[in-house]
Amino acid sequence: QIGLEFLDNQDPIAMIEDAAGTAVRMLDARPSPAGEMPVVINNGWGGVLFHEACGHCMEADFITKGASVYAGLVGERVGPDFLTAIDDGTIPKRRGTMRFDDEGTPTNCTVLIENGILKEYMWDLTEARRKGRTSTGNGRRQSFRHMPMPRMTNTYIDAGPHDPEEIITSVKQGLFAKKLGGGQVEIGRGDYVFAVTEGWLIEDGRLTEPVQGATLVGNGPETLRQIDMIGTDLALDPGRGMCGKMQGARISVGQPTVRVPNLTVGGTDRPIT
Repeated sequence: QIGLEFLDNQDPIAMIEDAAGTAVRMLDARPSPAGEMPVVINNGWGGVLFHEACGHCMEADFITKGASVYAGLVGERVGPDFLTAIDDGTIPKRRGTMRFDDEGTPTNCTVLIENGILKEYMWDLTEARRKGRTSTGNGRRQSFRHMPMPRMTNTYIDAGPHDPEEIITSVKQGLFAKKLGGGQVEIGRGDYVFAVTEGWLIEDGRLTEPVQGATLVGNGPETLRQIDMIGTDLALDPGRGMCGKMQGARISVGQPTVRVPNLTVGGTDRPIT
């Protein structure tokens, strides 16, 4: 939990100016092209895509029911060897941080994926006892009126080896998803559709024109396997995350800049040629 000290590390004027700047830029944005193309997803809040399309698939209730594409894959490669993903409920002053989860288990830093290899799921007491495992401190509930279930806390893709500027310059023609909005996800399989609230064309390695109406369409585990560049610029979201898996829960997400070399973009303009 956090109070007004949230503003100690956040400049409210800068946040207002950023939101206003996005709104003004989008007024004159051209329609987004459609089709398959390289997509670069911005750091910070861009991690919501991993949270929704991959993180939920690693929650133990979906695993024990056999309803997740990640069931039975511990020890298997699920991403590139420079990709590590973590759920950490101990990071100071984050929305998903707790001393103990809602079952009284101390929260942990759980490495979900290490160097591309699936290492662990997120467990609460019920699912852990079902499989003879130990809770990872991910038993959460909205209030005393709700039953605990496995939920994420602060979940993020860790920093990688690539220069963020190099990631942009590596794209000849594609899309830079600077800000993501709402989305829909089929949790068991990880199929997703996410709106891009601020997008930019990448042409010859440069950001050129803002575009509107873009959506990202794909499958989370497949997108994870496709990632071929991960930046050094890890950032967590500014502190606004709320997850709605049948119950509300405060969460935080994050990632560095990442590149997916071939992702389906929904738009209203002709495909990039």
